[in-house]
Amino acid sequence: MTRAMKQLKTFFAFTLFLTYSNFSNSQLIYSPVSDLEVLVTNIFGVQCQGITNVGIQGAQPQIARFENGLALGVNSGLVLSTGFPNMSNAPSATFSSYNLNMPGDYDIIQYGNLTGQGASSYDAIAVHFDFTPIITDTIRFNYIFASEEYPEYSNTPYNDRFLFLVSENGGIPVNIANVPGTAIPVEINSINQFVNSQYYIDNMSGPNSANFVFDAYTVPLQAKFFAQVGNTYHIKLVISDVSDGIYDSAIFLDEQESNNDISGNLTVNGQPAEGVLEVFNFVQDTLVATPVETVNVTNGTYVADSLPTGLYHVRFTPDPVLFPGAVPLYFATSSTWTSADAIGLPCYLNNANINADTLDVLDATGSVSGTVVVDTSYLKSLNVPFERALMLLKNAQTHETRGFAYTASDGTYTIDHVEAGSYYLLVDVPYIPHTDSLFFDVPLDGELLGADYAILPEGITGNGTPYLGLDEYKEVQWSISPNPASKVIEVASDQELKVIQVIAIDGAVVMEINPSVSGLKTSFDISQLKQGVYLVRLNQSAPKRLVVTK
Repeated sequence: MTRAMKQLKTFFAFTLFLTYSNFSNSQLIYSPVSDLEVLVTNIFGVQCQGITNVGIQGAQPQIARFENGLALGVNSGLVLSTGFPNMSNAPSATFSSYNLNMPGDYDIIQYGNLTGQGASSYDAIAVHFDFTPIITDTIRFNYIFASEEYPEYSNTPYNDRFLFLVSENGGIPVNIANVPGTAIPVEINSINQFVNSQYYIDNMSGPNSANFVFDAYTVPLQAKFFAQVGNTYHIKLVISDVSDGIYDSAIFLDEQESNNDISGNLTVNGQPAEGVLEVFNFVQDTLVATPVETVNVTNGTYVADSLPTGLYHVRFTPDPVLFPGAVPLYFATSSTWTSADAIGLPCYLNNANINADTLDVLDATGSVSGTVVVDTSYLKSLNVPFERALMLLKNAQTHETRGFAYTASDGTYTIDHVEAGSYYLLVDVPYIPHTDSLFFDVPLDGELLGADYAILPEGITGNGTPYLGLDEYKEVQWSISPNPASKVIEVASDQELKVIQVIAIDGAVVMEINPSVSGLKTSFDISQLKQGVYLVRLNQSAPKRLVVTK
């Protein structure tokens, strides 16, 4: 097989991957690296401090966090790839080959020159950082090396290489990722079906071939060095295509596995808190975003125990009886998961202190209510009610939280004591993004109904149009014609026309008509409106959709 043939097959394989959907329980789970320092620190395990100046050389999409890798011998951690890591879930019968046109790496090239291989380097990705140990100890890292160069290009110039370089106090870097018992780096030509085959796993068939794209990979290997307090170490992890930029290779670095606790102190306005604390895993179970652990907070203290290595978000909900109006809060000071700090275990942080502020409980009598459902793509059943979604009522101008509620087992919620004003509603379900938000006005003593949301594969979206539940408007029958329209529309009703509002999808009122002649029918010009979808509200009744064309 020639490298040109290889490139042709790459296009065919990529097409196959786009249609591949055979997911299994042993499939790796990938997510973007939101905090590289957290992940690097977790890989160190016993050294929970002293990591500084963390950075990458290469393209950000070449690194990822992985989980569920136990079948490969590395459970979770950091993957560096000469292509795109999420391609790894395709079957081994396909090809993972991206020529990213990224630069090579000097150290990879230099090693080839020193050993007489004279190889060029392409699509390199490196993670580098400084390390000052807090205890004298032997630092160990477990990893596997995987490649699409196997098995056809073993013992050829296409010798993709991995180096784990450690320099002490500014000295000469030394590679510690070697074939066991040797000083030879781990690369295609040093571990394959012919050389050191005891460390080589053929993946063309077998239990992982259905969902791990690389044709072969190594058994778990260990890199280690002795770190001494008082010394400073610079560490560089780098992998590179060699001789050309096609056929990807990857290195999977395992986090130190352990069970860990998150503990801390919780206060509400300086007082020891009582309430419920929920722990969400950054990767695990993100499709439905249910907490992996829920604990009671008593006298301001809590312990969430036996949590495996990973990244977590912590949300605290004060007891509503003891602390009326206290808004739920994430570690450390965020009202939503999107801006909250993640807690990395075992190393980055095992103590979470939260101080919740109290929202003044108003005497207002308005309310907002609705239902949240989750789509079939998650739970294989149509529109299942979603329980314990946090509904945050935000002031449209100041973005301040003005009320909140959790959905009940039937997906319904009601936010009471809402004062008159303009609002939007956020559904806080960790790791599921918003694709749009409902904007609406609540009049004095108004009861706003139908503020519904659906959790869809693409994110959280509005599921209907909020409307006022005033008795005098519930039976109003009215219509818009024509619809769609481009120039003039007619509004007809079985009650007297008073105020007609045309509202943009973001909640802004773009037209307001007060008919000069009382009656049941009126027409007006909409030609100045841009093409799009609008809402038309008559006399504060439930709005209707209007499609404007041009």
